[in-house]
Amino acid sequence: MDWEDVKTLRAVVQHKTVRGAGDALGVHHTTVGRRIDSLETSLGTNLFARTPDGLLLTAAGEQLFEVAQQFGDALINVERSIEGMDDALAGPLKVTMPEPLLTRLFIPELASFVAKHPSVDLQFDTSLSIRDMARREADFAVRLDNNPPDTLVGKRLFAYTETIYATPDYLAQDSSQYRWLGWGHRTQGTPEWVTSSDFPDAPVWGVFPTIPTQQAAVRQGLGLSILPCLFGDTDPRLVRATLRAPVKSRDIWLLTHNDLRRTARVQAFMAFAEDLLKRNKKILTG
Repeated sequence: MDWEDVKTLRAVVQHKTVRGAGDALGVHHTTVGRRIDSLETSLGTNLFARTPDGLLLTAAGEQLFEVAQQFGDALINVERSIEGMDDALAGPLKVTMPEPLLTRLFIPELASFVAKHPSVDLQFDTSLSIRDMARREADFAVRLDNNPPDTLVGKRLFAYTETIYATPDYLAQDSSQYRWLGWGHRTQGTPEWVTSSDFPDAPVWGVFPTIPTQQAAVRQGLGLSILPCLFGDTDPRLVRATLRAPVKSRDIWLLTHNDLRRTARVQAFMAFAEDLLKRNKKILTG
């Protein structure tokens, strides 16, 4: 069996579709199909049942997938362990963090890191989904989390804070006209973050799912929003809509996998990130 074919089978199972597997492997979906056909031909059996709902593993496919998972994990462990011994300040470094944090804090100061370490190939991931660092989906993470995975190592810095913001003109109107900007899936009843606020009777309106969209909507006078102080306090068009002290949200963690913690480029970026975040602690904590 060709390992590329086996790896393709594993990707099809993990990503549910041939097209999803192709995107993950960086190949066209027709290539995925050819590799699956090649694998089935070499084994003389069907590994997938073609159904209206997609590809389903046969008994033979399930047996091969189990072994492929074990073998793939073993290769990843060896790769990670070897890279953990890398003392060179060069090579790719996959960093995952929330996009607002990257654009607001890190990008403006990234030139200094690049000038000092020009051979480090920074690859940023701002997906909202949590990356599996054990599977090398990321090498280093800046996470906003009160309970990070036990499989990772690093350090907790401090909790960022948030409070309520609006424009001065919006607050100048009668409070009976106030409304909250919605940010996620609606549930029955009034959300706890509304009832515990200074404006428990203001209705929730719309759905603005990210911090940048919430901030932009507040700037246009569309409503009230709870924003991290990093964004609200530094926006000249916004003011705090409450006299209460900002509330602590989630902790800021700098994390990597244990096998990579001694890698030179991981250590260099961790030091850069820690210094950057500590220097901006005042605006992060309001």
